[in-house]
Amino acid sequence: MSFFNNIVWSPIDYAEASVVAHEASEEMFSRLSWMTLKPQIILEAGCGTGEASARLQTYYPNSRVLAVDLAESMIQYAHAYSSGFSCLCANAEKLPLPNQSIDLIFANLLLPWHANLPILFQEWRRVLSPEGVVMMSALGPDTLKEYRMGLHNDAMPSLVDMHDLGDLLLQHGFVDPVLDVNYYTLTYKDTTRLLKELQASGMLCAKYTSIDLNDAALTEEGTWPVTYEVVFAHAFAPADMDTVATAADGVVRIPLANLRRRLSVKDGIK
Repeated sequence: MSFFNNIVWSPIDYAEASVVAHEASEEMFSRLSWMTLKPQIILEAGCGTGEASARLQTYYPNSRVLAVDLAESMIQYAHAYSSGFSCLCANAEKLPLPNQSIDLIFANLLLPWHANLPILFQEWRRVLSPEGVVMMSALGPDTLKEYRMGLHNDAMPSLVDMHDLGDLLLQHGFVDPVLDVNYYTLTYKDTTRLLKELQASGMLCAKYTSIDLNDAALTEEGTWPVTYEVVFAHAFAPADMDTVATAADGVVRIPLANLRRRLSVKDGIK
């Protein structure tokens, strides 16, 4: 969480600068629209300003939505503008929630600010109810590719390859993962605004007051492009949580019989 602690989170500035996060949220909701879910309790992990939490409450009016964020400034902002959902300042890696108490986890671009994904996924497995769903987005390795040569490793949040993310989900006991990638490109005429929005959206540490620009990145129109590779994923907790075992090596092993039962239900096989 060291990179997270180096970000100055201003909810107002974040709301104005987080264009990609907004687009990613729209894509995640479009995926929820074709999933027949009836969650009783929903957790938005990394709620930010609370915009998605409010939408989740409207989308699932019979559900209880819990908005969680580690940044106190974000929780205060979300609470001030909340409509029906609850707010909690907490670390998504250590949630003050009972086992198997959440039916849907919605985590839009939270993973980049968690360096230890195995711990995060282990915690999500703990709180997810049997056959509960986790819907998430992350940043892929092509993110900010135009400017990476001029940035130190600690300048940016964590990036994860789609295939590695899928492997981690399986290793931590999630089943039926579905992953794919979208690319988004923002263009700037003003490099000052480029730097400001990277900082406000949490893409660049506040201590970086300048960014080395690669002239090769300048477009023919005289604008500076910024590429975001966004990885989308959703997966399920197994139906029979009690029989899922974690070995000493940290690898979760699901009995084959559990997977066969799940496939039988999905395919209508008796």
